[in-house]
Amino acid sequence: MTPTEFIAALNEKFGGSGFELDKPGSKYTRVIATHSCSRSVFCFIDAAGNIYKAASWKAPAKGVRSTLATVNVDLVDQYGGWLYYRR
Repeated sequence: MTPTEFIAALNEKFGGSGFELDKPGSKYTRVIATHSCSRSVFCFIDAAGNIYKAASWKAPAKGVRSTLATVNVDLVDQYGGWLYYRR
């Protein structure tokens, strides 16, 4: 799955165009979730297809949380709970 396909799957699942890719940075591409009047970082994707939880607007949290090749869009929620580590 490519980042564009991932965004399309998210928008299809949650009924709208609330997710978009920001311009690619040097290491990561930011996935932005648009709410009624605000925007927030949903996750980060690196060039290898690894998905990271957002620590802030500019930086991902440490540790790969999923990959584009193995992500199950059925388990993804719109609030980012699927990006937390499972114990």
